[in-house]
Amino acid sequence: MNRAPETLRSPPTLSRILLAWLLAPLFVLLVVSGFLTYRYAAHLAETERDLALEEVTDDVKDDVIAELKSKGSIDPGSLTLHLLLSDNRDHRYFAVYDDSGVLLGGDPRLPRGQTSPGNTERALFSTIALGDDALRLATMKGDEDAIPGYEILVAETMTRRNHLALRLSRAVLIPQALVILLAIPLVLYGIRRGLRPIDMLRNTITRRSPQELNDLSSSGTPRELLPVVAALNGLLLRVRTAQEEQRRFTTDAAHQIKTPLASLKAEIDLALSDPAHACAQPVLQRLGADANRLAHLVQQLLALAHTEAQGRSGLTLLDLTELAKEITEAFLPIADAHHIDLGFDGPEHTIPIRGNAVLLREAMKNLVDNALKFTPDGGTVTVSVDDTPPGFSVADSGPGIPQEERAHVLQRFHRSHDSAAIEGSGLGLAIVQQVALSHTANLHVGESALGGALFSLTFEDRAAGQS
Repeated sequence: MNRAPETLRSPPTLSRILLAWLLAPLFVLLVVSGFLTYRYAAHLAETERDLALEEVTDDVKDDVIAELKSKGSIDPGSLTLHLLLSDNRDHRYFAVYDDSGVLLGGDPRLPRGQTSPGNTERALFSTIALGDDALRLATMKGDEDAIPGYEILVAETMTRRNHLALRLSRAVLIPQALVILLAIPLVLYGIRRGLRPIDMLRNTITRRSPQELNDLSSSGTPRELLPVVAALNGLLLRVRTAQEEQRRFTTDAAHQIKTPLASLKAEIDLALSDPAHACAQPVLQRLGADANRLAHLVQQLLALAHTEAQGRSGLTLLDLTELAKEITEAFLPIADAHHIDLGFDGPEHTIPIRGNAVLLREAMKNLVDNALKFTPDGGTVTVSVDDTPPGFSVADSGPGIPQEERAHVLQRFHRSHDSAAIEGSGLGLAIVQQVALSHTANLHVGESALGGALFSLTFEDRAAGQS
């Protein structure tokens, strides 16, 4: 079944959301500013060009009156009118009427009627259509001896006006757009700087081990993040309480079981030593083995609870080489009993680390004990320590761990099919994993050069270990 496309998209980042909310209003304002700027620029261009058109109209009036006085008629093709009406971008038209409405000269298509009664100094402007063109029309009316009640109309196309309006708009809008474009990386930088406390909080939580459940510090935390820190601290408190109850229950239960279990083992041993119960010897031996396994399980439960309770407390400066040699020597009798070659490989000099000696001994003992259990008689187990980075490993020549099982062997009570016949509780590797977490170390499960399993416990580094 294919997932919906929406679920495949990565969730938006907070930076992008803030950037969108900050820039969207700016772009809306840019659009509004563009509209208002163009309207204002068009008004300025129209006012400027109307003044120029009024001057042309006034000049045409003077030339027409002069011609009427000197010639008695108007010559539309005169050089003076041609110069007055010529323009390299716009087309201009004119018309002259007398007080009776007779056209004295010019283009009859220009409409009459837009006059300014009683005002012979100023023109009246309007916008008209002439064919497919929109024209700006200036109408001026006056009274002269040569032409009483004259009406002069001059119109021009609006190409220059539109170009002027566009130039004025670009002069304002382009800098505004550039400012917004330049503001994008600055705003994004500001957002990232502002969100840095969130990244710091995330890094603080990420660097913590599962055992570090103490409260997060609110020192230097922005006010908006204080509720988040308080909520996380509340959650950590609840987790600490739950873990403490779980550890207390495990410890109490194990301690409660130890006493009757010890009595049971004593009774079984007593029954085994009594010749009157010879027929029951096989049953008693099986019961004794079960009691020993149960005692081992109780001991492992107590060790696991102790490991979880210790966490990163009680860390001191230790010599990893000496600790590994001590554990190896402690298992030599068991290895000799099964004719297993148990050896140590490592430098003679000290490898200082900071750790909990009790927990590290427990982890090393579990790894060596597991290796000896799974290695057949006559096999080989090698305990190694490394200097850079500091590490402890156990390799054996046993059956090894299949690739698909390696992700599960560190889980509590997990036992593979190959280990069903081998005595164990399924908690040893879980304890090692817990110790690794409490020391900020890495536990690796792999294949050894001997053909069996390899367990490596690697600490961060010497400098980190001593800090």
